[in-house]
Amino acid sequence: MDGDWVCNDGDEGFDDGDEAEEENVPMDVNLATEGEDELLNGPRASVFYMVPQTEDKGKDFTKSEVEEMMKSEEYQKKIDTCHLCGQCWYEGKCGKDCPECDGHPMTRPCAVCGGECNQVWNRDVKLSHSFHKAHWDGKCLLPLEAQNACRKQNSTPKSLTEGMQDLSTR
Repeated sequence: MDGDWVCNDGDEGFDDGDEAEEENVPMDVNLATEGEDELLNGPRASVFYMVPQTEDKGKDFTKSEVEEMMKSEEYQKKIDTCHLCGQCWYEGKCGKDCPECDGHPMTRPCAVCGGECNQVWNRDVKLSHSFHKAHWDGKCLLPLEAQNACRKQNSTPKSLTEGMQDLSTR
C-alpha cells in the first residue's frame, strides 16, 4: 500500500469533527499481494466473476406455459423413458428383464392378482426413476384372503432367493 497512509486503531481516518459525507478522499487500494491463493489458484484477493450476457439468460416462463410444455408429447417421451434400458414407456415399450420397467410400460394389470380383479395399475414414474425399480399405484379389489392366496402362489423359490439376496446386501 502507499507509504503515506497510516492506520491507528480506533481511527476511521477522519479529522476531529469530520464525517464521511463531508469529505470524499480518493484512495488507492491494491488488494493483490504476492503469492498464489491456494483455493483459487490465482493471485491472492482476486475476484473471479462473470457478467451474464442477456442472450445467455434463460427465458422466464409463465406457469401456464410450463404446464402446457409438460403436456407436450416431446416432454412425455423424455420423462416417461426408462433410465436403465432406455425404452420409452410413453410409446408402450418396456424391457422384459429390466427392474425399472418390470415388463410393463405405463400401465399393468393388478400387481397382486395379475388382473383377476380387472383393475389396471398406473406406473409411478417419479418413484420408478428414483429407485430404478418399478413402482405402481393401484389397489386390488379381491377379498383379502384371495389376495393372500395370490401372493403365496406368486412366491416362487426364485423370488424368495432374490429377496434373501436383497436382505444380505443391506
